[in-house]
Amino acid sequence: MTANSHLRDANTLMKLEAELLAPYAVRSLESEGREHPELPAKTRTPFQRDWHRITHCQAFRKLEFKTQVFTYSAGGEFGEVVRNRLTHTLEVSQIATSIARALGLNEDLASAIALAHDLGHPPFGHSGEEELKELVASFNHSSHSLKIVRYLEKRYPAFPGLNLTKETLEGIEKHETDFDKVKHYEFHPTEMPPLEAQVVSCADLIAYRAHDVEDGLVSEVLKYEHFERAGLKLWDRVYRTLADVDDQRVQMAQLSRGLINALIEDLTAETARRLRQNRIHSLAEVRAFSDDLVGFSHEIEQDVRGLGEVLMENFYKSPPVVRMTSRGKMILRELYHAYRNNPLLLPDEVRDSYRQAEERNEEPTRVLADYLAGMTDRYAEKEYHQLFTV
Repeated sequence: MTANSHLRDANTLMKLEAELLAPYAVRSLESEGREHPELPAKTRTPFQRDWHRITHCQAFRKLEFKTQVFTYSAGGEFGEVVRNRLTHTLEVSQIATSIARALGLNEDLASAIALAHDLGHPPFGHSGEEELKELVASFNHSSHSLKIVRYLEKRYPAFPGLNLTKETLEGIEKHETDFDKVKHYEFHPTEMPPLEAQVVSCADLIAYRAHDVEDGLVSEVLKYEHFERAGLKLWDRVYRTLADVDDQRVQMAQLSRGLINALIEDLTAETARRLRQNRIHSLAEVRAFSDDLVGFSHEIEQDVRGLGEVLMENFYKSPPVVRMTSRGKMILRELYHAYRNNPLLLPDEVRDSYRQAEERNEEPTRVLADYLAGMTDRYAEKEYHQLFTV
């Protein structure tokens, strides 16, 4: 036996993948390929290569300094233990790959979509996106994530962007949650996305519901009583086993863990039931189906909505959070108007894009929105102080 007899090249890995995956999963061997011609990797599947490229790009690194709920500058107030956009993204990837593995789906594709799903998110959380949408109606962070990986990242001499597979690009484009709805699609516009993309959308929901509960309790903005009064069966089932835990840090961590586990178990069971009930046996049947196949049971879906209502009324709308998010919105608004009134304040490359958009009768304000979305919290704060304070 030679030393390299167990070496698995890309073709071997893709054949093994094809044998192991469920019939309705996306297979690397059947990928539609990339937008720009490129030699395949020798020892990695196409989707594995995608998520590797995403984790090395500049937009991914910026996520560390972008808000999830609490602004980056407020982190020290709560011991710097609450989530940011990067830790949220990593949690979504972990949850998505766990679900994908249980359902026999392509974990690498799910990971790629998950790791890229928030690349286009602006600073200051959802309030930052709300402000940019008020200023430039066409802005949407999912479509901006797609723009980043296709055009804005500059890492290769032969093409713009990251040159990801079309399956990953479709998953990024069709990523949707209660906060984000994209109405117009470029990739398979009349079809449903593959199950891997549907899984990431649900994993995103699971992650932010569970970790916002924990972050709200850690920050002491939320109290256990807020959830107990809501009468949610999911909360009672998870919290009942933790009521006697003395260490509150352990209790909070186990609460988040319990919620995630319960939601994953329900989602995988319900999705498997839908696949059986609707006799789904191929990717083509997934695409042709008229609704999402990945989802929660009715009872759990109601409780997930109930958790969201508790968080909205007692956390997202709480004075500490509103003060932070209002400041973030004000910073983005003031920067936007400053740049629009005086494009000379913009970096050379952004200013050139702004003028070119004007010359082509396109939407120059979208250039400003894209530039602002690429800022981290701390960079936007720094820019604001340089322009408006002495």
